[in-house]
Amino acid sequence: MAKPVINLITPPDKLYTKELSFFLINPNDAVKEQFNNVFKDLKRTVNLYLFEEQGTSEIAWLIDVIHHVDYVILDIDNSEHIQWMIGYILSFDKTYYLTRDMVWPYNVINSNRIFEVQQFAEVEKYFAQKK
Repeated sequence: MAKPVINLITPPDKLYTKELSFFLINPNDAVKEQFNNVFKDLKRTVNLYLFEEQGTSEIAWLIDVIHHVDYVILDIDNSEHIQWMIGYILSFDKTYYLTRDMVWPYNVINSNRIFEVQQFAEVEKYFAQKK
């Protein structure tokens, strides 16, 4: 049996496979580390899409990937250039989000707030129900 792999995909690339897929949008270093720690225990290959703000040149790719992946994890606090898109991204049931902001009622749009990636993994039972 082949060793599980995390396929890292960044703009403008896409990978069309049947592997379980995740999309990290503007994760800080702590979120990246948490994601890596969770997937050390996962015994399957996954596709990991990564979007880190470099302005707004990759918006079409961002929108397309959101529709393509199984799960989206959005770090709202690091999403300065795409603030205008946060409501759209949160409108998907497969989106989970992190924020320290207690003012904006993001939970009105999406109740999938998490405080760390481990919590996401527990909620989704380590993705056993997918694919």
